[in-house]
Amino acid sequence: MLMWIPFGAHSQEKIDLLILNRHYEEALQQLNKRIQKQPEAVLYYKKGLVLNNLQNYQGAVNAFSLALELEPKNPELLAELADALSTLGSHHDATSFYEQVAALQPGNLALAGKLGRNYIQLKKFPRAYAVFAGIYKIDSTNVFWNKQFAFCAYQTGKTREAIRLYEKVIEDNSRDYASYFNLIKLFQQTEQFGKALEIIEKGITNFPEEPEFFQQQAHYFFGNKQYENARLAYENYFSTGGDSVYKVLMNYGISLYFAKDEPQAIEILDKCASQVANDPYVLFYLSLSYKKLTEYEVAEAFMNAAIESATPAYLPDMYHHLGQIFGQQRMFEESVAALKKANELDPTNYEVLFEIATTYEEFNSNKTLALNYYSIYLKEAGESARNVNYALDRIKKLREDLFFE
Repeated sequence: MLMWIPFGAHSQEKIDLLILNRHYEEALQQLNKRIQKQPEAVLYYKKGLVLNNLQNYQGAVNAFSLALELEPKNPELLAELADALSTLGSHHDATSFYEQVAALQPGNLALAGKLGRNYIQLKKFPRAYAVFAGIYKIDSTNVFWNKQFAFCAYQTGKTREAIRLYEKVIEDNSRDYASYFNLIKLFQQTEQFGKALEIIEKGITNFPEEPEFFQQQAHYFFGNKQYENARLAYENYFSTGGDSVYKVLMNYGISLYFAKDEPQAIEILDKCASQVANDPYVLFYLSLSYKKLTEYEVAEAFMNAAIESATPAYLPDMYHHLGQIFGQQRMFEESVAALKKANELDPTNYEVLFEIATTYEEFNSNKTLALNYYSIYLKEAGESARNVNYALDRIKKLREDLFFE
């Protein structure tokens, strides 16, 4: 404990009154005068408190350090010095003082909590976890400590425990904004997507004007190909003040396309194209939107641009659609060439073979080509073929025609 001496008691009462009334500058002057006459730990301690209130934390560190030279084992001084160092960001220096005071006062949960948070700042998560686990055994009702415990459980790979703790934190304090997102992330990482959506919707209920929850909701629906729901969620995100960042805008445009609002999709995707000129996704869905509107020449231009910009993984699907675009313009040779390219890049998309066969049958007088591709389609696709009956009927009819010819 700090030592109080009778001598100068009236002067100390005056200083205490100045501090109580927040006359910090005057209190500091009085303290400096007293210290010059007779340095005492209690005076340095009070000087440190005043400097803390003036946000002169380095000065407070100096004052508390001088006080500790006089009373090295004083827990109040150790705690105040640790706090001042922590406020300055000197967490490494604060650690030893927090550890000393925690050893002196093992039942002081507030000090233990500060030690745990200091470990978190140093990314010493196993140590922090041990501290907060100990606190939790004594008091499992403190929401603030439980939140730190949940974070440490997550950082040390104890995912189930982290989920349980974050659920408890949100149940006890439904206004803890950050904990919602931590819990959502945990459910997503453990592929409990339905649970993640429940927390997102609970967040929307408690924070109906916060766009980030609508963004999470939109990403969930978009990832699950529930495009109409994604569209509404993105629109709620924008209406609550969400930023029109590129990826969000692009996903919104794609959602509009699948929701069959092609004109609006084109408007949004055009904005994306003006920001990033050669994004194959944007060009691809612009092409598909124009294709739906039967503006085939524009669709062709965008699909060709998408193909030029695309990485190989996207190319088969793009050539497939380009072949369809050519076919709808009755540009059959170009259509077959594009479809063959799609099949070359992705031989597992057997329906492309079927489309090549139907295209040959429509425009080429040599029906042998169509017959061959129908046969190849049935052989390659096997049980997965979606147009078995049609292909068998056409093979039978073409063979009859070729026989009579």
